[in-house]
Amino acid sequence: MQKQLLFFICFTVLNCIYAQTPKKYFSSGEKFQELKNYKDAAESYSQAIKLDPTYEKAYPERAFCYEMLGERTKAIEDYKVLVGFDPKKKEYYYKMGKLYFELNSLAYAEQSTKQALALDDDYLEATLIIIQVLHKQKKYLDALKYSEKALEIKKAGSTYFYHALTLDSLKSYPEAEKEYKNAKYYDSKLVMAYVGLANVQVKLNKKDEALKFCDEGLTKNPSNNEILWARSSVYASKGDYSSAVNDITKVIVSTTNNIPAYLLRADYYIKQGQYQSAINDYSKCINIDNSNMQAYFNRAHCFEQIGALKEAVKDYERIKLLSPNNEGAVALMKEVKNKLFEFNRETEKPDIAIISPRCEGRNIKIASNLTEFTLKGTVKDASPIRSILVNSIKPEYVSDTVNAQFEILLKAESCMKELVVEAEDVYGNKQKIVYSVQLTEINKPAIALIAPYSSFDNEVFLDNTNSDLYIEGRVKDESPIESIVVDGIAASFPLQGIDPVFSTKINIANKNNFTVMAKDIYGNTTVEQYKLNREGANALADNPMGTTWVVFIENSKYESFVSLEGPEKDVTLMKSSLANYKVSKIIHKKDMTKTQLEKFFSIELRDLVRSNNVNSLLVWYAGHGKFVSQTGYWIPVDAKVDDEFTYYNIGNVKTAMQSYSTVTHKLVITDACESGPTFVLAMRGDAKEEKRCDDKGDTKFKSAQVLTSAGFELAADNSQFTKVFTNSLNNNSDACISIDRIAKKIKEVFQQTGRQEPKFGKIKDVDDEGGTYFFIKK
Repeated sequence: MQKQLLFFICFTVLNCIYAQTPKKYFSSGEKFQELKNYKDAAESYSQAIKLDPTYEKAYPERAFCYEMLGERTKAIEDYKVLVGFDPKKKEYYYKMGKLYFELNSLAYAEQSTKQALALDDDYLEATLIIIQVLHKQKKYLDALKYSEKALEIKKAGSTYFYHALTLDSLKSYPEAEKEYKNAKYYDSKLVMAYVGLANVQVKLNKKDEALKFCDEGLTKNPSNNEILWARSSVYASKGDYSSAVNDITKVIVSTTNNIPAYLLRADYYIKQGQYQSAINDYSKCINIDNSNMQAYFNRAHCFEQIGALKEAVKDYERIKLLSPNNEGAVALMKEVKNKLFEFNRETEKPDIAIISPRCEGRNIKIASNLTEFTLKGTVKDASPIRSILVNSIKPEYVSDTVNAQFEILLKAESCMKELVVEAEDVYGNKQKIVYSVQLTEINKPAIALIAPYSSFDNEVFLDNTNSDLYIEGRVKDESPIESIVVDGIAASFPLQGIDPVFSTKINIANKNNFTVMAKDIYGNTTVEQYKLNREGANALADNPMGTTWVVFIENSKYESFVSLEGPEKDVTLMKSSLANYKVSKIIHKKDMTKTQLEKFFSIELRDLVRSNNVNSLLVWYAGHGKFVSQTGYWIPVDAKVDDEFTYYNIGNVKTAMQSYSTVTHKLVITDACESGPTFVLAMRGDAKEEKRCDDKGDTKFKSAQVLTSAGFELAADNSQFTKVFTNSLNNNSDACISIDRIAKKIKEVFQQTGRQEPKFGKIKDVDDEGGTYFFIKK
């Protein structure tokens, strides 16, 4: 059973294979060919040939399909095979010759066609092909023999036409005219007979007759482009360029990208003096083919005629680029450039201007500490600059350019007497300016930020996470400021006056620092870099106290009073404790004089809290204090013993704080002897309820509070007050702790030791609505 099944399968497979015979494929090819499906037909013939390479009749059919598909080379290969099958088949040679002619392979076309004629010298089709091949090779005498032979074979429109064409090419115009008429007589629809006749009659100066024959041809075929072209040429020969333009325009409209037609119409426009119209047609040719040399040459000529010499030079340069060895283009370009040079001749002197250093009139100003400097300037002129000299030295600049910029490094010593700048343009117009060099101050500007606050080491503490940062500051200098740039952005500032205030807004997203550069009019430059500290912004998040600042005043090193070690320790302890709480910014001032204290509280701190929208402010003073004649004082480091006038009146702090309108919570802690009573107006006493940081009344209502380490007694250098204060902060397990609670703990400790209790209460004459100051944990 298995053997029978295997035999059946093999038989079926073999039957399928042998069922597809060359004849079957050939038959399929014929059906595809009838439907004009030449591609599938060619494939079917190829399958037949593959199965049987000797299947002769498939080759001519496949060659025909290849011809219809435009695959002439493949068709030729099939005819070569057919010649092998039948070397005496003249049609195969003829068809090869015709295909070679269409491929412009003229030598092979001539050879193949002559082989066909060798088999049959009366073969008219081959004779007509050989005539065309010889014409393309300009072998007109050989072509004449074959054209005469064609007439012997058959007198027809085509044979008379090719005989006329050959005579025309040999300049036998009367004979050519006669034969063109015969061609038209034998075939009145032969378009090329009308075209040839019109052209030869123009040569014979029979222009009216030529025009009549073109009109006759157009009555038979009104839209024929060959006759329209011929009539256009006839009109042009008669000087009727408007009619010539009309006819060739019809050819252009009915065809696509017809470069010869555009070139011819442009020629007609030139004959009429319409150079711009000609330029338009040449430009269309160039748009179609940007390597068309004739279009570039002719357009350049038209540009010359209308005085557009620069454009003409561009076209000649393009020709030179396309054909570097084109001597004609090079010579014409040189001629046009000379014309352009003379056309643009002017007599104005170049205009010299110094860019840097600063130049006022004829005075160049440089910093007095410079041993050398870079001189930069421009020379403006209507024409290219030929030369620039500075003290007879050629600076760096691009020659033959209009508005040239120059630059040169000079020794300051060599310019002290005078500095001479000379410039000359390509027409010999010269300018010479003598400058004097003056020395200026050399001090660099001083930059100080007003907002945001920056520490002495240029650290900027941010109290929000905004990507934009408003910058405000002041630049101090003895000379006017020329420019202020913040992180590459020019800041706004008044150009007149000294020590201007500047402002701008910069983007600080993904930045850790920014720079401020200030330059005065003499080039003295300062660049300050500021580091961005975002800890304050992080501390502000979810902080009911808002933007919180702490100011430490640490006075230790006195000139007349005993110096103290405690203030430095106390401030260090407080900073360490506050590290666990939400504080936007800490300002640490050390060893302040009376003048510095007055300026700080009255002006500097006032401006800082305003520009930074500070909501909660803690001022901590550690140092000597005094209470004299019902007045409390902080002792500046330059104060004189027993000279009350040299002390700092704490009342000034109260007065200054009254102007801190943006601050909701104000807390002053003074760890100094004898200073407390001036601040305290009334004691709060023990609160009935614990203050809570989640109570909006406690955090939003204004508070102005003071906590003093002692009343009228001297405070010890080793401050127990600060230790208890910092322990209260460090041991706090809640989310926040109020100053009320800290004050209560401090009092309890001091009551146990029997020492005078610290005082806690309101600040006299400063707004207080019953709120309180909270320390909010991170």
